[in-house]
Amino acid sequence: SAFVFALIANAGFAREYDCLMDPSLVVEIGSAEAGIIQSISVQRGDLVTQGQLVAKLESGAEQVALDYARARATDTSPIEIAQGRIVLLATEAERAKKLVPQAVVDSAVSQYDQAILELRQAEFEKRLAALDETRVAAQLARRNIHAPVDGIVITRMIGPGEYVFAQAPIIQIARIDPLHIEVFLPTDMFTTVQMGQMAKVKPAAPIGGLYEAEVIAIDRVFDAASDTFGVRLKLDNPEGALVAGIDCKIEIGE
Repeated sequence: SAFVFALIANAGFAREYDCLMDPSLVVEIGSAEAGIIQSISVQRGDLVTQGQLVAKLESGAEQVALDYARARATDTSPIEIAQGRIVLLATEAERAKKLVPQAVVDSAVSQYDQAILELRQAEFEKRLAALDETRVAAQLARRNIHAPVDGIVITRMIGPGEYVFAQAPIIQIARIDPLHIEVFLPTDMFTTVQMGQMAKVKPAAPIGGLYEAEVIAIDRVFDAASDTFGVRLKLDNPEGALVAGIDCKIEIGE
């Protein structure tokens, strides 16, 4: 529904309207996996940064699987054994060429060639083990839940020990830098408001002050009932001094 806007003359240059300061983004964080919540490290009102660990699912079995995969991936003994066998068989093949019949030489060379194939197989198995370690590590990482944006925690929907289904919301975060200023202007201003235009924003008490915001969206569909159209502005809030969900006044030139 449209805001009821108040029109106040301002030196014949700018007019003042009611507006609302909103978060620029509100996200509900879910889990990529189903399971029991082991811990949640944030509370309502906490500031979080993008990438911060905010919750974990129980992952004992996944950790054991990763340890096993990592042990296989770092085990070099099959390759070392194969390399040692190649060296031994190469020596025996050279000696056989000088001392024994051709059939024995052929057998020694064949064993040497077979040892090379075994080394290649061992190297291939090690590469597969490394890939398996990466896969298991990725599965374990999916049980750690991170904040996708900088913001402030609005709500915790679930607590430690509770079972969560995949994609079920756990935490709600609002991004308050930048803030979005939502305002409805009379349609006679449609041709005068431009993208990138700056306007003055006055938050209501107890915040107060005067700030500059930039027009970033202009509705192309009018609200016929109120004869208005919506405009969104961006207000940078790097220090987090301004809050979302508060009324404001905006001055925008014609």
